[in-house]
Amino acid sequence: MNWDFVVQVGPTVPEGAPRAGLLDTPEANAALQAAYEWAVSKAPTSAYANAAKVYIEGIEANREWEPNNTDRADYTQLLYIITNLTYWRGNGAKEGRKVLKEYAEAIK
Repeated sequence: MNWDFVVQVGPTVPEGAPRAGLLDTPEANAALQAAYEWAVSKAPTSAYANAAKVYIEGIEANREWEPNNTDRADYTQLLYIITNLTYWRGNGAKEGRKVLKEYAEAIK
């Protein structure tokens, strides 16, 4: 059997780094970008970092499931992202997690 095709579920494929202005506040966008940079750097050796990377890349795709309520879609995705940032260390890690948690609570 020869499988020479790719199946895509939904119209959007994760495109890599989150686009600028994806979330509603500059602080949340900066924290998300910093988290993504950490996740990309650690993804080859950390299951948590790799999961955070995948969830960050999937924010916009997840919005397609809740097109009339992007806050609900983002809240759900942020819960997964925050959970997988448990081992994020270094400059801005603690503050970044705090900002993302506060943002998630604000859009809940």
